[in-house]
Amino acid sequence: MEEQAEIKERLQRAPFETALHHAGYGWFQWLLLGSCGAVYAVCALSTTTLSFVLPAAECDFMLSSSDKGRLTATPLIGMCVGSYFWGNLADARGRKKAIVGALLLDACAAFLSSIVQSFPAFLACRFFSGFGIIGATGLIFPYFGDFLSLRHRDVMLCRLEVFWTIGTILLPGIAWLIIQDPRFNLTALDAEFQYKSWRVFVAACGLPSLLVVLLLAPFPESPRYLLHANKPEQALHVLQRIFRVNTKLEEKDFPVESMMCAGEGAGEEEEVVSADTNGNETKAPLTWSARWHAFWLRKKLLVTPPYIGLLVLCCFVDFGLMFSYYTLMMWFPDLFERFSQFSSLYPGVSAGVCEVSANVSRTEIDGRPECPQVIDDKVYIHTLVVALSCLPTALWVGLTINMLGKKLMLVCVRSATAMAVTVMSGRVGAIVGNVVFGALVDQHCVVPIYMFGSLLISSGMLCIILPKSTRPERPQ
Repeated sequence: MEEQAEIKERLQRAPFETALHHAGYGWFQWLLLGSCGAVYAVCALSTTTLSFVLPAAECDFMLSSSDKGRLTATPLIGMCVGSYFWGNLADARGRKKAIVGALLLDACAAFLSSIVQSFPAFLACRFFSGFGIIGATGLIFPYFGDFLSLRHRDVMLCRLEVFWTIGTILLPGIAWLIIQDPRFNLTALDAEFQYKSWRVFVAACGLPSLLVVLLLAPFPESPRYLLHANKPEQALHVLQRIFRVNTKLEEKDFPVESMMCAGEGAGEEEEVVSADTNGNETKAPLTWSARWHAFWLRKKLLVTPPYIGLLVLCCFVDFGLMFSYYTLMMWFPDLFERFSQFSSLYPGVSAGVCEVSANVSRTEIDGRPECPQVIDDKVYIHTLVVALSCLPTALWVGLTINMLGKKLMLVCVRSATAMAVTVMSGRVGAIVGNVVFGALVDQHCVVPIYMFGSLLISSGMLCIILPKSTRPERPQ
């Protein structure tokens, strides 16, 4: 009896992770995985939409290769600006609200970009599309992770990653159904206002952003956010709701009556947050000076050994991977279309990507046909094959993450700034990669090709020396 009383007392003052563990794991997390996965697939769809716009809109906007590089880099610039905005909005208003707002902005930008007729206006719209979609892309993982206990978090987050590949697989199918269908050319060729099939495709890629908002509507705000926002009653109610869905028991049977969260600094006492029937709160909010002091302590820790070395290493790895991977993903349809044009001009002649790019650009200078009316079907097939090739690896990581462990950066620091710096390095790499490839692909194609290969190899090799993270003990 004494032992049961001690357990009951401990559960009355349980840390958040322990309370989340007792909320259970089951239908709620799987349903949320489906909804968050749909959001992440939409993020992939929106992020890679321009890959099929490059060959399809080339004639309407008279795009050079340099113009295409600027076009693919513009949404990335919007992402760099938007990530800071959405992060602050999520801290102030909640993660779910920020995700919904980001999706709505992306949808509006997609619809507007399908209408505008000038290239500068199209660039501006795609900037805001990137500005919006990065909010959902960056927040969907922490939002989903806040509903997962330590035991299941790694595996479920890896399963969420699979949906990005699903989004890239769906993209060529949607493009093929819309861009190739003459029924979607809604205006005459000589009309002043043009709304061709590729514009319908751009608008169609914005529609899923609206639909997934409906999928998120039934789910609550992050309980971890609610707890840190001094809303303990709401946080406890969310955990009770998870408990009811997973166990089919009543909310009153939830064994935790209050939660406590540890202080950020070492040696600080635990703060108890009570969610009693009277709504009394025992957690005292931090003062402005205390928050500012804690902020600078975390920033200072990042630039001290050994963390500064790990930070630089991770920034280089992410820069190299995004410089190569994202650029190639955005340019694959355009490159496949160049191969198609080359095959029609020089039947039976085999050539590499650099020779094809040089000859296709030269035919434009010589006055040969440069605007194909229809993109070759092989472009969509080859792009689909590339997307499908990523699926086995994504599935394999989800199945083996617990056996192999995960390598994350600065796992002992608990500072979101480190991750923000790393992700920003990747986006800068993607921007530079697209601009460089667009500027050099026609006349100096071998330069970006060797750059991509070198960065991919070096980034992959450097991942080997990243430290392994330690798994916290399972809460009791």
